[in-house]
Amino acid sequence: QLSERAAFPEPSLSEKTAEQTAEGKHASVAGSIAGITGIADDREDIQENDRTVLVIEDDTRFAGLLIRQCHEKGLKCIAAPTGEDGLRLAEVYLPAAIILDLKLPGISGWKVLEALKNQIETRHIPVHIISADEVGELDVRNKGVVDALRKPVSQEQLEIALLNIRKTSRQRIRKLLVADRDAEQRKAAVALIGNNDVQSEEAGSGQEALERLHHHHYDCLVMGLDFPDMSGLSLLRQLKTDKAALPPVIIYTDRKLSRKETGELRQYAASIIIKGLMSEERLLDEASLFLHRMISRLPEKKQRMIRNLHEDDAVFQGKRILLVDDDMRNIFALARVLRDRGMITVKAEDGVRALEILEQEEFDLVLMDIMMPIMDGYETITKIREQPQYEDLPIIALTAKAMQDDRRRCLAVGANDYLAKPVDAERLLALLRLWLYS
Repeated sequence: QLSERAAFPEPSLSEKTAEQTAEGKHASVAGSIAGITGIADDREDIQENDRTVLVIEDDTRFAGLLIRQCHEKGLKCIAAPTGEDGLRLAEVYLPAAIILDLKLPGISGWKVLEALKNQIETRHIPVHIISADEVGELDVRNKGVVDALRKPVSQEQLEIALLNIRKTSRQRIRKLLVADRDAEQRKAAVALIGNNDVQSEEAGSGQEALERLHHHHYDCLVMGLDFPDMSGLSLLRQLKTDKAALPPVIIYTDRKLSRKETGELRQYAASIIIKGLMSEERLLDEASLFLHRMISRLPEKKQRMIRNLHEDDAVFQGKRILLVDDDMRNIFALARVLRDRGMITVKAEDGVRALEILEQEEFDLVLMDIMMPIMDGYETITKIREQPQYEDLPIIALTAKAMQDDRRRCLAVGANDYLAKPVDAERLLALLRLWLYS
């Protein structure tokens, strides 16, 4: 079995050279990591239409087993023993699926997953987790993961997983359910998300949505919060009792939500989008993630919408950000990234000082370090949320830890989102876009 190790530096994808041909890039990557894995894979024999699986696994015996099983299912396979190599291979080969271990030497599988899903070129790739780590099925599904198995896996489990990968790699049509009481809103969402690679269905009531979800498989559910027969939260609570019926959920609503409502919905929903500035772009982007769609295959207009969402810096101009961290090196590094995008930064070295500054000035968002002297981030966030005027102030927690329990604790005390240190600039900017648009 796999020897479990964990480390948490932030990953980054290697830069691509625009002038390289696909063949040149393949040869370059293959040459740069050949001999490291000790595994004979198919990296030298990948053709354009091959269905290729990338295995990111440091247990050589288990990786070899996965390669043999893939070959038996008619799949090509490439393997990487580290997250760093896995990200490079994913970027160049764009495999049909990825099998990912979570405990890897170097960067962890969680960070690999985060990096994959934050790059436009790789975010569509279906990821299947096979790891000794125990993970919540709903948690990983909401991160764009298809399924998760816990080691040791039986031959039957492995067989089912690989058959699922083969089926998914062949599947060209994804299924979307749009549930909203307003027929015009449903049709608008279907028109926005739909293309020839998506089969869309509609439900106008909570009961109709329940029946459809219990009898059919959907890759994504886009839903409002007010149905004629029940609330959206009630619908989600009923669906949670049947895990197989609950696909990744995107809440799409024009209702202003309290922090309590947002917290309750986040137990079930992968994303909450309030209609307004750039909300259509966000809906298209989030739905494309869970439908595992290659952005390059969308109509040009929709490609532009998604790329503008990820690349447009206009939302940052003039925004006031409070940076709370006792490490001045972190403060200066973050401040430089933010100021370069037109944001105004104010620094606080601990929680007490942060509360004092909040009383004197207004801010659009707070970046809050968790581990600080005098008053740590958990206590500071709690005190901020106790004041009604800060109920809707976005707070992103920053911590050197990268465990799921830490993330849950940050959200429980009132943080809107979470980033592990060292902070990746692109991931940070993506979160800032999300919460500043919201």
